[in-house]
Amino acid sequence: MEKKEKNSWLDNPSIISNVVIVLILIIIILSQSVAIKSNLSTYAILNNVINHNSIYLLVLIYFLALKTNIGKKYFNYLNLFLIILYLINSVTSFLTILQSFSLVSLFSFALNISLFTYLFHIFFKKTGVWKEFKLEKSPFNDISNDSYFYIIVVLSVSLLAINLIETTTINAVLLVLLESIYYIMFSRYVYLYGLFLNKKHIKEFSSMKDIATGIIEDVKEVKEDIDEDIKKSKKPKKKKASKSRGDK
Repeated sequence: MEKKEKNSWLDNPSIISNVVIVLILIIIILSQSVAIKSNLSTYAILNNVINHNSIYLLVLIYFLALKTNIGKKYFNYLNLFLIILYLINSVTSFLTILQSFSLVSLFSFALNISLFTYLFHIFFKKTGVWKEFKLEKSPFNDISNDSYFYIIVVLSVSLLAINLIETTTINAVLLVLLESIYYIMFSRYVYLYGLFLNKKHIKEFSSMKDIATGIIEDVKEVKEDIDEDIKKSKKPKKKKASKSRGDK
C-alpha cells in the first residue's frame, strides 16, 4: 500500500507535463474570455495575448516539443530556451515594480526570479556549462531541491491570496487560481527532474565506489602475494651436510 502512495501521479513527470499543457490551454482561453467581457478593443485583446499569454504560449511550445522525438533529442537546448525565457520574464517583472510598485508586482517578481534560479541550477547540472563556470560553488546551489519547490509553492499561494483580494469577478478568480496551480505544477516538473539527477548521481557515485573498492582489494591481494614472495626469499636455505671422507 505504501508503494502505491509513493508512486502517485504527482511523481510521474509525463502526467505532470500533460497537466501543465491542459492548464496553459485553459488559462489562455479563459484570459481571452475575461478580456472580451471587459469590453476591450481588438487591439487591447491582441496586446493582452502578446503580453500576458506570451510566456504561457512559449512554455506550451516547450512541453509539446518534449512529446516529440526531436524535442527529447535536444532536451538540453529546450531547457536553455526555458531558462532564457524566465530570465526575460524576471527582468520584465522587475521593471514592473519600478513602474508601479504593489504587492502583486513584488510577489510576481519574487516568484519569477525564484523560478529562474531554480531552472538555472537544476537544468544546467550534468552539462558543460555547470563545469565550465563552476556552478557547484554558487550560493544558490546550497538550497536543496525540496526547498526550491516549497519556496515556489509558498510564493504561488501568497500571490494567489493577494490576487483574490483584488479580483471581483468569478472568471478572474478562476484565472488567478489556475495560474497559481500552473506555477505549482510547473515547479513540480522541475522538482522531479532534480530528483532524477540526484538519483543518477547517487548511482554513479555507488558504481565508482564499487570500482574503487575492487581496485583496492586487487592491490591488497597483489601486495600480499609480493610480501609472501619476499618472506620466502628471505628464509635461510638449509646447507646440505657434507659427506664424510669415509663415505663413498
